[in-house]
Amino acid sequence: MDQVLEPQGPKGLPYVGSLWRFSASDRLDWLSGLTDEYGDVSKFRLLKEEFYLVNHPDYVRDVLTSKVKQYSKDAAGFKIIKKVIGESVFTTTGEVWKRKRTLAQPQFHKKKINNLSSIMITAIQEMLERWESNCRQKKPLDIKQEMMEITLGVVTKTLFSTGLKDDEFKTVVDVFTPILKETNNRLLYPFKFLRHFKSKVNQQYKRNIETLDRIIFGIIEKRRSGSEQFEDLLQMLINARDEGTGMPLTDVELRDEVMTIFIAGHETTANALSWLWIVLSEKPAIRAEVEREVTAVLGDRIPDVTDFPKLNYTLNVFKEVLRLYPPVPVIARRAEREDQLGPYSIKRNGTILFSPYLLHRHADFWERPEEFDPQRFEKNAQIKRHPFAYLPFGGGPRICIGINFALMEAVFIIAMVTQRFRLALPVGSNVKPAFEITYRPKGKVHIHLHKKAS
Repeated sequence: MDQVLEPQGPKGLPYVGSLWRFSASDRLDWLSGLTDEYGDVSKFRLLKEEFYLVNHPDYVRDVLTSKVKQYSKDAAGFKIIKKVIGESVFTTTGEVWKRKRTLAQPQFHKKKINNLSSIMITAIQEMLERWESNCRQKKPLDIKQEMMEITLGVVTKTLFSTGLKDDEFKTVVDVFTPILKETNNRLLYPFKFLRHFKSKVNQQYKRNIETLDRIIFGIIEKRRSGSEQFEDLLQMLINARDEGTGMPLTDVELRDEVMTIFIAGHETTANALSWLWIVLSEKPAIRAEVEREVTAVLGDRIPDVTDFPKLNYTLNVFKEVLRLYPPVPVIARRAEREDQLGPYSIKRNGTILFSPYLLHRHADFWERPEEFDPQRFEKNAQIKRHPFAYLPFGGGPRICIGINFALMEAVFIIAMVTQRFRLALPVGSNVKPAFEITYRPKGKVHIHLHKKAS
């Protein structure tokens, strides 16, 4: 009989355990150190809770597939996230999740996403026209802010067709970052009693969420009361019907799905694209190959949906960015009962953590893991790789339903920017990462626009 092993790890401090290390800005380095010292499954304590860091694709596959019912999304972090996005397909579990997934999944099939491509491309064109003005004035851009605005523009227009009114768009931009920042703080400092104080921070957090709710519920109400049918994601979700009961999503359920799409289709993609322009600025050979492909496929014309599969190298570059800079660097599950992953014992109610950031650098599954190499995503290379060694969108039955949307959006943004501009970091730039809910460049990232000759 195989020996059952108790995962090992740091003892931490009395009462708080390793909270001070997990809450530090270099927590990814600390987690990486745990895998180096204790192996592919390690254990640590945050306050009274046991946490297991799982860093082997076999064990992650078990958690996300064959044992998916044993490892739920009832981990403490998801309860905090629910305060923002509610009971959506991302946060729910069990039969509720199954119903919502069945309703939402068809709306993200490739054919339907393809139909949204023209809305997507129009939103990108609007950003590029604004960039033309910046370029003439030789003003540097904060690439993080620019990517946030373009992805927000794309997601709002594909959700709501005509997009938001100018004042609504500005309001969403103003409240979105504070919401994400405070949600991150609550995840890192899980002292529940702090959330119940009528502090300025807590009251502003509540008001910001209520502001987003007013905008979203207002759009839903207007759409419900009108007779016009729109070709957008909101209309697809409104028209969706439960196969068993024939019932549609309620207004609250629609709000929760819309809020999830806002976050998943906006902030995460924006962060990955911010990293992409940093990488291309630092790697001229990679940038030159992207430019060559874009010129060969598109020339000077605006792309359409048929061009997406032709921009294969550009897609591979973005996938490699997602490998080294995964938008969601740590994912959590809760063990519903006592279990075993490989030889390692897992206690009931323990929180399982696995990190795409660490898995994407696991030397047993990636050659030269710290090197940027888009060729890893050529078809033959992908076939040979462990399917759970690469998880920028999660895996198993709960894999992100917006994969096709995110990849098409990113490739069209990269291609259309590349047609007109070359982006360059100022000499001496040293961009550092910030690990919050998402993995983003730290602070403002100024970048210079250079107009390409016609």
